[in-house]
Amino acid sequence: MTVNLTGSCAWFTRLGCALAVSACGTELDEQFRAPPPNAARPCISLTADREGLLGEGVGRQLERARDIGAGGVLLAVPTADEAVWEGVARALDRARQLGLETGLTDFFISQDEAASAPHAKKWVWSAETVRPASDGVPRMTPRVATPPDSYRSVTCQAVPVGVTELHPHHLVDLSAQSLPTGGVWRVYRFGVVDAEPPRIDPYDGTAFFRHVNQWLFACQSRLKQTYGSTLLWVHLSGLPRTDMAWAADMPETFLKRSGLGLTRSLPAWTGVAVGGEATAAFVRQQMAQTVCTLWRERCGKTVDELVHEAGLDAGIRVDQAPVDPVEVAWRFRRPILVGSSRAAAREANARAAGGARTLGRRVVMGWLAPHEVEPSPAAVLLPFPWKHALDGLYADGATRLLLDVGGALPSDDTAFRSLRDGCLYAHRCQLLLQQGVPVGDLVVWAESPLPVLAGYSADAVNGVMLAAASVKNGRILFESEREYTGLAVAEPVLRHAENERLVRMIAARGVRVWLLTEEAEDGGASVVSRLTQLAGGDVARVPAHCSDPLPGITPDMVWRTDTAGFQVRFVHRRSATHEFYFLVNEHTEPGRVTCVFRDTGKGVPERWDPLTGEIGRVETDVRREADGRVTASIFLGAQDACFIVFGR
Repeated sequence: MTVNLTGSCAWFTRLGCALAVSACGTELDEQFRAPPPNAARPCISLTADREGLLGEGVGRQLERARDIGAGGVLLAVPTADEAVWEGVARALDRARQLGLETGLTDFFISQDEAASAPHAKKWVWSAETVRPASDGVPRMTPRVATPPDSYRSVTCQAVPVGVTELHPHHLVDLSAQSLPTGGVWRVYRFGVVDAEPPRIDPYDGTAFFRHVNQWLFACQSRLKQTYGSTLLWVHLSGLPRTDMAWAADMPETFLKRSGLGLTRSLPAWTGVAVGGEATAAFVRQQMAQTVCTLWRERCGKTVDELVHEAGLDAGIRVDQAPVDPVEVAWRFRRPILVGSSRAAAREANARAAGGARTLGRRVVMGWLAPHEVEPSPAAVLLPFPWKHALDGLYADGATRLLLDVGGALPSDDTAFRSLRDGCLYAHRCQLLLQQGVPVGDLVVWAESPLPVLAGYSADAVNGVMLAAASVKNGRILFESEREYTGLAVAEPVLRHAENERLVRMIAARGVRVWLLTEEAEDGGASVVSRLTQLAGGDVARVPAHCSDPLPGITPDMVWRTDTAGFQVRFVHRRSATHEFYFLVNEHTEPGRVTCVFRDTGKGVPERWDPLTGEIGRVETDVRREADGRVTASIFLGAQDACFIVFGR
C-alpha cells in the first residue's frame, strides 16, 4: 500500500485549527448566542429562470436569502444564451456584494449544445399478461400509457407463464418473431427515455468530458470577477438510485463483464428467475455493476480530472449516484446527504458522511426540502416544523444545510419567519459542527451500519480508499492526514479474497482489527483464524449486533434510559479548546437519559441549546468515573437536540 502525502489535503486540519483559534479569540459562547456572518451559515437552493435573470427577480431573491440568514446559494439556471450568461454574471456579482458564496447547478452552455448533446437516459419497462382468445390467437391489450416522445424501444420479450424451470430458450423475442398461439404469456416491453429535467448524459464519456470542459472554460471566461471566489462549486444532477441509467454502449459493456446478451437478460431485472434464482441474481448484479463501472470511468473520473483541477468543488446527492455512498464522498468534494425518515436513506447518509470524514472533506451538505417534511407531534411547539428532519441530517453527519425552498423564497411573512428561525438554528448548529475535527479512532469497512458500533464516532472506508492508505506505527494514515488506530470490518466484506489479503496486510503491520460477524455464523471464526495465523496481528471477532463495547477501545458515548422507545444518536467533534457532543432524541416522547462521555477535558459538561442560544451547566447526577469518563443525566424533550460541551 502506498500513499503520497501532500500539503494539498492538509487544509482540513488547518481549517479546524483556524476555526478553533478564531472562535476562542472571540469567545465561542458569545458567537453561539449571536452567530457571526461566517462560513457556518446555511445555503439556499434557488431557481433562476430566464425572466428573473434578465430582470430584478434573481437579485431580490438573493437579498431575501441574505435576510433569512443564508451564507450561500445554489442557483439552477436555464439553458444559456448571451442574455442568460449576462444575467448569471450579474447574479453572481450581486451575490458577491451580499457576501453569499455560490454554486451553480450544471446546465447546457448554449442552445446548440442542448439540441445536439446526448441527453441522460433511463430504462423503463412494462408488463402485461396475454391469453389466447376464443379463436386461439393471442391478442395484445391496448397500452393505457402513451410513451413520451423520447421513448426508444430496446426489446420486447415474452415469458411463458406456469413454466416451473424457466430457461433462456423459453423466452420469445417479439422483435424477431410473433407470439406463439398456445399458452399464457407475460409480455415485457423494455425501452429508454430521456431523464427529466433534461441533462447531459454522464455515461457518454466523450460528450460528458467535452461538456464539463467547455462549461468550466465558459464560466472562467464569462464570470472572471467571481469564479473561484464567489462561485465555489458545481452541482451535478444524477438519476435517482431507484432508476436504472442507460448508456449507449450498455449492451457491449454488459457482454464483456458477464458474457451474456443484455436484451435476453433484461427480464431478470424485473424479478423473473430466468435460469434459476442464482442466475437471475447474477444477472441483476452484473447489470448494476455495469452501470457503476461506466459511471466511475466517465462521470467520476471527469469530475475529478476537470472540476477539481479547475479549482471548484463538485457536489452530487448521495441518492443520485449509482455507486456506494462512501465512494460518492471519494469522487465528489461536496457530497450531499438527503433528509429522509427512511432507514435506508439514513444509512446511506451516514456512510457517505463517514467516508467524507476519512477523506477530510471540508463540507458535507445536507439537502432538506421543508415543504416535503411530514410534521412531527412536537412541531406545534417549535418555531419551524422541520426541526426534527434537520437534526436527523446533522446526526447523519451533515455539517452544512442546503435548504430547498421549492425554487423561490416565499413572500408570505409567516413562512419567511419560519425559514429565518430555521436558518438561525442551523447557523448555531453549524458553528459548532464545523469546529475542530471529527473524532474517530477507528475506521469501518462495512456495507451497512452495525449496532455494535453505535457508541463510537467512527469513520467509513471502502477497499479502494484503504488500499491507497499507508500504515505506520500501527496506524492507518490517509492523504487527508486523518489517521486511525483500529479497523472494524464486517465479515461479508472478507468473503472476497482480495479484501481479506488487504486486511491481513494491515493487521500484520500492527493495526488492531475487529471482525464483526453475525452471532449465529461459524464462518467468522475461520476468517479470524486465517487472519491471525497468516498476519500475526491483533484480530478479534465481535458479534455485529451485540450491545457490548469493542474490546480494547472506549466508546465515545453510551447512554441508558427508562423511557420506552427512546433512541439517541450523536456526533462527536474536538477542537483545541472544547469537546462537542451533538445529541438527538429521535423519539416523539420526552425523557431523561444518562450519558457516559469519554475524552471530556476538564470534565464539566455544559448544555448548549441551538434553538434558544442558551448555555447552562449540566448539574444532575454528574460524576467523574475512575477512568476519566464523565456520567451525566440529561433531559431531552420530544425530538429534542442539544450540544453537550466540555472545555479542554
